Amino acid sequence: MRSVLAQDGYDSKKHSGIISAFRQKYIKSGIFPPELSDIIRDAFNIRGKSDYEDFFTLSKEDVAQQIENAETFLVVVQEYIKALVEKNQT
Repeated sequence: MRSVLAQDGYDSKKHSGIISAFRQKYIKSGIFPPELSDIIRDAFNIRGKSDYEDFFTLSKEDVAQQIENAETFLVVVQEYIKALVEKNQT
């Protein structure tokens, strides 16, 4: 998310600021599919629980789902940035 927002000159010191700006500019506007919002929400929630809950654990299935979600997110962002680079080279 941060790399995409950097293309607009935007940064934030907080995860919540990055997430909010990304959702507003890129998901709500239709540049990226709305499913990415669910992927972001789930990853952020898991990150928070793993950081602050003493006995938080994930099942193998949950971990596999997070890996699949991350791969999906990465592919979409890579395609977007590749298109930007190609556009700027012309």
